[in-house]
Amino acid sequence: MTEAITMVPDPHLMESMRAVGYTLETAIADLIDNSITAGASRVDLLFSGEGQQYVAVIDDGAGMSSSEAQNAMRLAGKSSLSGRAANDLGRFGLGLKTASISQCRDLTVVSKKDGELHGYQWDLDYLIQTGTWSLLQLSEDECRDLPEFSELEKHPTGTLVLWRKLDQLEAMTGNLGSGLDESMVRVRKHLGLVFHRYLAGEHGGKFDIAINYRKIEGADPLLQSHKATQPGPVEKINVEGEVIELRPFTLPHLNKLSSADRQKAQVDGSLRDSQGFYIYREKRLVIWGTWFRIAPKQELGKLARVKVDIPNTLDHLWALDIKKAQAVPPPAIRNRLRQVADNIVGPSRRVHEYRGRRADIGPVSHLWDVVDDRTSFRYEINRNHPAVVALAGSMASDDSGLLGALITMLEQSFPVEDVYNRLGQDAVHSPHTADDAELNMLAVSLWESLNGTLGPELFIDSMLNSEPFNVHPRARGILENAVKNR
Repeated sequence: MTEAITMVPDPHLMESMRAVGYTLETAIADLIDNSITAGASRVDLLFSGEGQQYVAVIDDGAGMSSSEAQNAMRLAGKSSLSGRAANDLGRFGLGLKTASISQCRDLTVVSKKDGELHGYQWDLDYLIQTGTWSLLQLSEDECRDLPEFSELEKHPTGTLVLWRKLDQLEAMTGNLGSGLDESMVRVRKHLGLVFHRYLAGEHGGKFDIAINYRKIEGADPLLQSHKATQPGPVEKINVEGEVIELRPFTLPHLNKLSSADRQKAQVDGSLRDSQGFYIYREKRLVIWGTWFRIAPKQELGKLARVKVDIPNTLDHLWALDIKKAQAVPPPAIRNRLRQVADNIVGPSRRVHEYRGRRADIGPVSHLWDVVDDRTSFRYEINRNHPAVVALAGSMASDDSGLLGALITMLEQSFPVEDVYNRLGQDAVHSPHTADDAELNMLAVSLWESLNGTLGPELFIDSMLNSEPFNVHPRARGILENAVKNR
């Protein structure tokens, strides 16, 4: 008969688990997941890089009994295959431990429930020293002496998670005194992003997060409340008896966004890098700014976003990792996502059927034409624009060649690379807008050149469909006055 040998892991396993790949932002987000699962309405993140250095997360959730707290400190205290409540943001039963020890060597948890106080501590130095898996149990007095215990005491129930011996944070920042302050700026932005739907109360209750007593504002990367955002229809995919919801959004043009809006929309540094799917697991943002290699990121698609809501019951299909920071859609869902990606990015592309075909520009007479050669394009000045026609008509025949040469030089020196680089960095184009006086001078000059070639009404109608008159609200009156006064 085969003999089973019990192999107890060496305590050094804890050291190895520190390299899972958490950042400070994702580690703290994992702790807040637990607070949400516990039904908390407020989470306070308090820290100090001076004197007694620590990071503390306190919530007013349901708290834990002694056995529940011990189980929470156990590695994989709950199977990833176990059923979970709809508000359970956990996955592997590892988040509290792996997230915490990725940042510190001393993890202490104190919880209040049913009038009782329970405290437990993982100290990596103690594990190595004793060579045993020894979870330390704290007395009530030891719990009360911990930093920020007074904040936990304000709540009838709740939990305090305390990080000390912040060796990883110190290695990253060099100086915890100033480095921790700078790091928490990134944490604030990250938490405002991934929990923005909870902060907005979409889960049906009140929820606040504060860092050193300063509340975090939610940052919706889809800009759903902006009046110029264009939402698409909700689509549903049925998978294994569960529903995945998809909804596309097209963000407003840059010139319609305030500075605050742009900061929310530029999740990954630029709008181009921030386009793609935004995957929400039980309203918690887990993946964003990716097309999952279904479609390439391109300049024309930088305003395209697709919100994807998935339930926690389908975690096994999405291959969600421990940090809840990476996921891969299953084939059935991937095919549907491809269709949605094509539908939302497609309308922003211009498809031209013939080589050298002039792009369809509608009834407006633009000064610049776009000539599309299928795999390339160029800009040409519209020789039929009334202003160009007027200029050519006013010149002596000997100078007509000079005008043609000038136009060719302008076309060949169009700074397209500079324009592309600036727009790629989300710079806003702010063209000069002619005022009434400037437009009046232009109208008079054009009428003097074209009078005799065009009648008054034809001249006015032609100009109203030409740049820059076509965008000016008082263009008709200005053109009529130019014709009457000459």
